[in-house]
Amino acid sequence: MKFKEKITQIKRLFKKREHLANKIYFSISSEGYGHSSRAIAISQELDKKNYLIATYGYALERLKAKGIPCHKVSQELKFVGHDGAFDVGKTIVQNQGWVMKFNKMVDEEVDIIKKSGASCVVADGRMNPVIAAEKLKLPCVTITNQSAFYPFFQQDNWLVKLLGVSFDSWMRMYLSSTEEILIPDFEPPYTICLPNLSHNRKIMKRTRFVGPLVSFDCDKVPLITRESTNPYIVVSLGGHAYRKPLFDCILEVAKKLPNIDFDIFTFFETDEKPRNVNLQGMLPDISSYLKTADIIIAQAGHSTAMEILSFGKPSIIVPDLNQIEQENNAGRMAELEVSEVITHDVLTVHKMFDCIQKVMKNEKYKKNAEFFATMSKEMNAKKRVADILSEYAMRLHRY
Repeated sequence: MKFKEKITQIKRLFKKREHLANKIYFSISSEGYGHSSRAIAISQELDKKNYLIATYGYALERLKAKGIPCHKVSQELKFVGHDGAFDVGKTIVQNQGWVMKFNKMVDEEVDIIKKSGASCVVADGRMNPVIAAEKLKLPCVTITNQSAFYPFFQQDNWLVKLLGVSFDSWMRMYLSSTEEILIPDFEPPYTICLPNLSHNRKIMKRTRFVGPLVSFDCDKVPLITRESTNPYIVVSLGGHAYRKPLFDCILEVAKKLPNIDFDIFTFFETDEKPRNVNLQGMLPDISSYLKTADIIIAQAGHSTAMEILSFGKPSIIVPDLNQIEQENNAGRMAELEVSEVITHDVLTVHKMFDCIQKVMKNEKYKKNAEFFATMSKEMNAKKRVADILSEYAMRLHRY
């Protein structure tokens, strides 16, 4: 065969490869806001024909509303809480039948993966897809902001602690069976979720810090139109009953700060709303408000922290009661001097008033937060992760 003919043949082969699906299968949890936000972020960098997202509940509805290709999948574990705190013991009791259903749920994921023609599996907050990928001998990548689990069990009784040791060991085995563990956070020493990460070397050698995966492009988010030139504080509360004391506290503080405007995003209502407070209800997207804010008051969920820092906003963080992950995140934000933190045991009107004044007057909070915004932009996590996953999806096709 002549050289030119050989080159032509090779070109045809590569052209044929371009038409391969290289499909990425995401299986994500619906427990919390962050999993679906990360999936939305990555999907913005991928062609719709090249991925499928499997989830359930709130996340399924949220993704469908955005026109993202979705498939309903069974819920793995049901988490139980009491007064805002994660209850390990009750969660274990509630999920006693999970072991009996485990193989069936794994087979469900195997069938979806086969039908989708995926060549790479991504697990975010779920275990079944990791086992399914292993069965199908497909590359599997985990996305998580937590790889250490024993701390959740340390405050319980001896029996729960004992079960916690076993669970933590099982989770290490599960994580170390994946090709990579992507942490959607800043690189050390600036990592917010650092206390929630495992120091086990099997886990550490698979870990890659990719940057915040937020569901919007910060530069393209428009500012809201405001008539007032007063300083502006955005408060994100949701509607959990255990956050009502924080809501009441903000209303009282607002009375003492009439020259500061407040927008509160919550389901709570009141008949005694100060004139400088707007109750906005719960909107599907508050990114424009976050970008406009001078200060943000919120809880310490990981995705919330990433959104605040991606916009470079100073904040006041009130972690939910007995939520160890949130307490760790809040502690890191305080250490990095981007936030003031108020725990529920010291939450008072006087404390909140002082923190607002402190963050408003001390430029270090704003300057430090803006440093994180610059770092987030440079890391370009959405494209980075999309490229990593696309490369894994192509691995089997290269043969």
